Amino acid sequence: MPRVRGISLVLASALLAPLPGPEAGRDCQTIVRRYTPADRDRERYTYVPFDVSAGTTALRVQYTYDREGGRNTIDLGLFEPGPLTLGTSAMRGYSGGSKSEVTLDGCTATPGYRAGPLPAGRWHVMLGLYQVAPAGVDVTLTISQTRGTPCARPRAAGSVLGTRPDQHPLSDGPRWWSGALHVHTVHSDGAETPLQVLRRAEAAGLDFVAITDHNNTTHRDDLLRDRRSLASAPLPILGEEVTTPAGHANVWGLDGGEWVDFRVRPQDRRISELTAAAHRFGALFSINHPVGECAGCSWEHDWPDGLDAMEIWNGSRGPQDGAVQLWDRLLRQGQRVTGVGASDWHREPDPIDRPHVRVLASRLDERAILEAIRRGRVIVMRDARDETPHFTVTSGGRTATVGGTIRAGTAPATLEVVAAGLVAGRVVTILSGVKLPDVVLDERGRARYEHVLKPGFVRWEVFAADGTPAAIANPVWVTP
Repeated sequence: MPRVRGISLVLASALLAPLPGPEAGRDCQTIVRRYTPADRDRERYTYVPFDVSAGTTALRVQYTYDREGGRNTIDLGLFEPGPLTLGTSAMRGYSGGSKSEVTLDGCTATPGYRAGPLPAGRWHVMLGLYQVAPAGVDVTLTISQTRGTPCARPRAAGSVLGTRPDQHPLSDGPRWWSGALHVHTVHSDGAETPLQVLRRAEAAGLDFVAITDHNNTTHRDDLLRDRRSLASAPLPILGEEVTTPAGHANVWGLDGGEWVDFRVRPQDRRISELTAAAHRFGALFSINHPVGECAGCSWEHDWPDGLDAMEIWNGSRGPQDGAVQLWDRLLRQGQRVTGVGASDWHREPDPIDRPHVRVLASRLDERAILEAIRRGRVIVMRDARDETPHFTVTSGGRTATVGGTIRAGTAPATLEVVAAGLVAGRVVTILSGVKLPDVVLDERGRARYEHVLKPGFVRWEVFAADGTPAAIANPVWVTP
């Protein structure tokens, strides 16, 4: 179990005004801990224990500290009695630095935290030492416990899967679906509820949305509660942004109380345990903004085993050249890692669809969408207004498109790009990391050319007439 650190400790208990009922009451205690940069270097996450007494029906945790103009940043999480080991089921919630107070009882909880019974025993407040100023920082915790009549309103139960009926049944094969893979709500550092986010995505023309709040999946409870309102909304996919001290990753396809732990520091070989956990849940694991600008955003871990995807285009200022280069390196190594793009949306005025993905799937349900992403049937698009471009390779009488395979041959293969909305744009073709000369789209937005293909891959980048990036397609794999 991780050691509990801190220098000063002050405890105070006081009985506050009782709630209705003969045994109602509230106990409060204050704990002060001091941390230095050396504490941060030694243990990124520190755990402050406190005891919850039998009969407690509500819990409130508040914390304050001097931010020193951003030089101090302390994250907040909460564990109920149980092990603090990686992947523990004792995690009750995480809010990072977005909330200074959290409450939970048997029926309700602050977004980012799980409602439910409050077991008696040793709980822990987790403090994430994201930044600590040279002079150190005092963190004051105020923990209130309420005893009274437990709430009687039952929590919503069931699966988020299938909350949206298929509005587009298909009988003639796959089609392209538009989706956001990286958005945030009030359950982490976003500004809107899950339902508001889905409505915003609907207005933008998206078919599905993966909600990926930082280090928690409690937005599931809102989706279950609002399931009747979701009938005409985009398909919700339950996800999580696993926010480690050395890089972030999205997990798509979680359900129930599933979550993937984030407490893995740089050079910790357990990073592959996170991908393994995602796969045990039937979910995908995708690295986010691997060359991000914020502290801790760039990927500093080893590349984990079983990586499914990675962001090559994060936010409207992308695509990021460094991320594309990393992706190409993995592709040249034969790793079939799907390149994706996402708005990383938090609030207005940022657009939720810039960029987003088009996914070639047989139908609009979670399993079909995730399987298509896993297979690389993805085009990253700058916004939802553009028509989906089409990319094909024809060789030896066979034709393949994005995510497919085709055999190499001695005769030239025919490569074709159709992007009706990008007349006079240009196409960049990459053969196993080597760029071919640009090809200009004609007055119909088409380009057709030939090239001998060797084993490896071929992929495309399309630019509008003004030179701005419009689409990046995943590879067609070329086999011997």
